[in-house]
Amino acid sequence: MASVSQIRGLINSAIGSKLGYYNLPDGSTSPALWVRGQQQVPKDWTISGIECVIDEVPEMANRPTLSQAVVLDVRWPIYLTSYDTAETLAEVRELLFQWFPDIQDPVHVAQTDISFETLKVFIPDYSIQPERS
Repeated sequence: MASVSQIRGLINSAIGSKLGYYNLPDGSTSPALWVRGQQQVPKDWTISGIECVIDEVPEMANRPTLSQAVVLDVRWPIYLTSYDTAETLAEVRELLFQWFPDIQDPVHVAQTDISFETLKVFIPDYSIQPERS
């Protein structure tokens, strides 16, 4: 199973150049790629362009087998939001699907007059544990 830092690195390689920035109170910027865990994006940061958020802990489910082996279905939730109403997620979505052709359960919500365009996908991370005696 991959670590969250490995997943972050893969996401950055796939779409990092298309992401926007966090604008910090001191005037500096940081790429809008966040690992959400105990800390959220600080409230005093603003976001420009496209933001990508990765959950720190993946979803896991055990798939039954006919043997004593354990197959864990591990999925990393990835959330994309376009805070720029002139910029869509179409190109970023295509890049993600090219880098991760086995993406699962994509949910796309179009921009409206009261919400930003969003995309939620799950990147699978397969893990098979052998039988134990």
